[in-house]
Amino acid sequence: MKKINFNVVKENANPAVNKRKLRASHFALASFLMIGSCPGLVAQAHADSFERLSSLLAATPEGGWVKASTGFFWDAWPTGADAVPGQYGWPGAIVRAWSSFAWDSSRGDLMLWGGGHANYTGNEMYVWDGATGSWGRGSLPSRTDSQGMVLGGTAPQSAHTYDNNIYLPVNDMFLTFGGAASGTGSVFRTTEDGNIRRAGPYLWDPAKADANKVGGTLDSGWNTANPAQNGDMWIDRHGQWTGTEAPGYINGTTAYRTENGKDVVYLTADSNASGFASLYRYTLGDVRNGGKDTWEQIGIARNTAGYQGAATLDTDHNLYIKTAAVTGPYTSDLTIWDLDRANANNPSANQDIGINLVNQDGSNFTIHSWYGIAYNAANDTIVLWDGNTNGSVWSANVLTDANGDIGSNTTWTVSNIDSSTSAHPNGSFATGVLGKWQYDSTLGAFIALDEFARMDNGAWDTGVWLYKPMSALNAPAVPEPETYAMFLAGLAIIGGIIRRRGVRLS
Repeated sequence: MKKINFNVVKENANPAVNKRKLRASHFALASFLMIGSCPGLVAQAHADSFERLSSLLAATPEGGWVKASTGFFWDAWPTGADAVPGQYGWPGAIVRAWSSFAWDSSRGDLMLWGGGHANYTGNEMYVWDGATGSWGRGSLPSRTDSQGMVLGGTAPQSAHTYDNNIYLPVNDMFLTFGGAASGTGSVFRTTEDGNIRRAGPYLWDPAKADANKVGGTLDSGWNTANPAQNGDMWIDRHGQWTGTEAPGYINGTTAYRTENGKDVVYLTADSNASGFASLYRYTLGDVRNGGKDTWEQIGIARNTAGYQGAATLDTDHNLYIKTAAVTGPYTSDLTIWDLDRANANNPSANQDIGINLVNQDGSNFTIHSWYGIAYNAANDTIVLWDGNTNGSVWSANVLTDANGDIGSNTTWTVSNIDSSTSAHPNGSFATGVLGKWQYDSTLGAFIALDEFARMDNGAWDTGVWLYKPMSALNAPAVPEPETYAMFLAGLAIIGGIIRRRGVRLS
């Protein structure tokens, strides 16, 4: 076995480089310890998923798309008595209504769950298999009452999930914070103990997936005489923690990292859709062995506004980056929190930093709430996708000062990258990309979920696509903001000379 030394960080004249290398060594150590203690990691059993997806990418040019899904999403929908026509609504709302997916980075699969509010009450799980490209079902929908509450209360109500679905590789679980739950349009609720109370966040165990079982227990299935139909797949984490839970998850955003061998989720949560979200850190314990979780509020928003959107974690510079909302006096396109300043004892000490985006010609780039965002550590860029119909994306370098901090670098240049392939997602999202755009470091590519749509043959589908980013070598040259001033000044000087000399240009 190759010897790896995680403790030595070579000094560099640039403090920012040292900061990034030291942080990277710590996270590498955490990941190495996790893998070393679990030699039977799920990833080993699902190498075929990554082999298939990698082969698709190998045949795709940089800046291009390739469809990874086969068959149709509706192939996995429940049918017959399990569907109970009219009881739940239209499963397409799981994609169309303010939704997100969780990318299973261990298996190379995609987990899709949602619906919610007044759109769809079914709480079944869908799993897209990266090895075959086909859609499957991880559970049947639970039985619900007229208010959308799950009978027995041992599985979550369906919900608009915004950017709130995420995979936890250490615990090997799917996590959802929900958002706007069926019936109330608010946080999860349960009647498990006979009283209505707040519930969640919820974990779903992919090891228990069964297309012919409901996810919960306690008569949450349709065949109450057959308890074997109950899959016991969901875990309600409500109260299994220290600290204070976030107030709600409407318009929420999330990003994941393994820290000290634990699953850690960074997330934003808002009260009453004020537009000024707080930043939280949610650390999960060893769930299967009774471990407890920890909630910490580590930052606040004062300088930027934001409603629905998406977020990512810049692991090189330790930054939480989310899309913002340009409204009134708030003109920032991105909201950033420096996690080096995270302070659970004094969250107000870690305030948001606003970033303005400009196009390559210096004109203003205005973001909107439809964008998905993900960080590409291979070339230190954030990549945005709004699901438009020509398959283009936008890329921006993350700018920091000599210490690796944002400092005064609050204007970033965005490059529009047109698709290099004729094939690309249909896009045209009804409610936005949100959490349907993620990056996988193993593949070195982005995973995108297309909008739910009717195909030419009458089938209903949501395609899974891979996007192969431009490498650092082939990425377009981006003039940084300070260059514009010199460029414009140079034009003015040239113009003055031309006028004085009476030079005619043709």
